[in-house]
Amino acid sequence: MTSSSAAIVPITLTVNDRTGLTLWAPPWEDEDGEEWQGFLGDGKKILLYPNVADLAAFIASGEENDLSDHPGWGQVLKATPDQLRPGAEDQYDLDMVYEWASGEPDPVHVSALADVVDMVGKIADCCDDGALRRLVEGTPAYAELVDEENTYQGKDGRKRWNELGDTIADSWERAIKRVDDWLEWVGDFTVAEFDGDDSIWQRVGAEPIELRFSDATLLTVRGDVAPDAEGDDTETVFLGEPDDNVVVFTEVADLARYCRDAKGHRLVKLEWWSELKDLDDDAFTPEASGRFDLRKPSERGADLVRELAIFCGLEADTDVLDGSSIDKDDWNTLVDEVRTCFDVQD
Repeated sequence: MTSSSAAIVPITLTVNDRTGLTLWAPPWEDEDGEEWQGFLGDGKKILLYPNVADLAAFIASGEENDLSDHPGWGQVLKATPDQLRPGAEDQYDLDMVYEWASGEPDPVHVSALADVVDMVGKIADCCDDGALRRLVEGTPAYAELVDEENTYQGKDGRKRWNELGDTIADSWERAIKRVDDWLEWVGDFTVAEFDGDDSIWQRVGAEPIELRFSDATLLTVRGDVAPDAEGDDTETVFLGEPDDNVVVFTEVADLARYCRDAKGHRLVKLEWWSELKDLDDDAFTPEASGRFDLRKPSERGADLVRELAIFCGLEADTDVLDGSSIDKDDWNTLVDEVRTCFDVQD
């Protein structure tokens, strides 16, 4: 849907392990009825900033940019930092495409994959990159993916999902390279990677995390708290009580509500935990650093599984996690045992 007063939307793009914040203007019509769309740019490239503060500083500078003539630019000039933070639905992770495509075609991953491919198509259109446009919009598997009515269920759906995976394996690296050529990374991304509301989470000493399994994606919070007994060491703690269950969720909104209201867990003892009640639901969406794919062994995943086993008081054989190579069967057995202490809530 187009409008002469269409809003300008903050978004993040993750490309080659960097996440930047920019602005996107969905299609709108000018006074002559001509349709436009665009990104925050300098006439040559899309500008990306490492955090809200840097983006806000650029906006306040009054420097001319590709959206200066947009009918909604005046509202951007008045925007608060919180209004410049993208929602969970406005974060596009090009690096995750391989992982999403290699997993099961569950609706969440299919939707995320479609959103990213669709955004790449918008970049191609706005930058007038014919090769990128042909690669994405001219490829049947990609075109089918962004069709809102599309599903990958059943035998035929599985076949088309596998074909999409083959297409991504063959072409996505080229797509990422062409996209990256149109991006201008402005600022120091080694120090202040865009982190949404991470400043609050860092003060709290915790973070939302996502646990991905073959049949489900679960959400909880992990943090470090001082032990009950005197001492300088800290404990890794999850939502729930030690030697008991870990409270997990399938929806960010449910996780957010629990964190605001529930009292029966160790993390509530953190000094700044009460500040979370003022955060929007989107702030409880795990960042890239808080996402763990437990469908296969990995060093990061092993550390997390070990922490979960200790927290739940499981008499599990975590020694199988030692060493440079983890047996897949041992891994699956241990992960299944850890999942027995999960309390899935809604």
